[in-house]
Amino acid sequence: MHKFFKFSVGLLAFLAALVVGTRPISAQTEKPSALVKVGNFTASTDFLNLSQYFELTRTIKVKVNFVPTHKVGHAISRDLTLPVGTVVAGNLTSTKSGDFLVPTLQLYLARLSYPLIQQSAPVGYTIDPGAGAYDPQATLKATDKLTAFKRISAPKFMPAYSHGDLYLGGAKAALSAEETTTASIRVTPDGYVEYMTYDDKANAGLGFMQKPTGMAKITKTSFHDPYRVLYFSHSLTGLKTKRVSHSGPYQYSLTLKNLHDPQHNAGNEDNGIAGTFDSLYRISGRTYFTFIGYDGVSG
Repeated sequence: MHKFFKFSVGLLAFLAALVVGTRPISAQTEKPSALVKVGNFTASTDFLNLSQYFELTRTIKVKVNFVPTHKVGHAISRDLTLPVGTVVAGNLTSTKSGDFLVPTLQLYLARLSYPLIQQSAPVGYTIDPGAGAYDPQATLKATDKLTAFKRISAPKFMPAYSHGDLYLGGAKAALSAEETTTASIRVTPDGYVEYMTYDDKANAGLGFMQKPTGMAKITKTSFHDPYRVLYFSHSLTGLKTKRVSHSGPYQYSLTLKNLHDPQHNAGNEDNGIAGTFDSLYRISGRTYFTFIGYDGVSG
């Protein structure tokens, strides 16, 4: 007699409710396990940044770690409040619990807007981004919290396959092994654009996670490939925006143009290091790059 992992009826019903109403993704249309062209290369979407997105149906609190921004010290755990209506990036998966597979939701909360995160941050601390691009800041298993999340399509304002972080520099900067320390634009899942300058006094990995030089709430998005036009009620310090109206919520616009010139860093197959892809965008007359995934080639 074979022993199989199984879902309980209740958990199956929960999963069905969590993903009901999912619409085709307008910003990144490829399905998991699909082969797509990335420049001159063929890549599987399994290795690209196919983040899932969830909207909060009620306000909840989750535990996250904050680490010292400039000093040496231990992480501090704090409750982070996620208000109803907030959109977060995550990954719905499952973990084994006895003979059952239990639904588990990993949340990438370090990608949220600065004001939302900082309301819970101790003075002198920054939310812990983790060591890798796919490290979650919270992992939920309790059904009472999981039911607060409704799966939605990827927001149109999110650049395709990107985590929302774009760094100043062209192809050379995208392929460089050195960390970029100039400027960054962050498009957050909860609908903000933040212009960041690098804090060279911050601890490793935290330089682009400090208070933005400028930020604005996205009020509308128009997407006609390769152009993604974001609208705001006010201008955005650090970026050249276009005045399109003198009243209302759509007074300024910012255009993100996908140059469709992806850069491939081949990695090192012999050492088991997969190559990476970055997309190039033209924004406010300058070129930015953003990590979009791996080529899947490793030893």
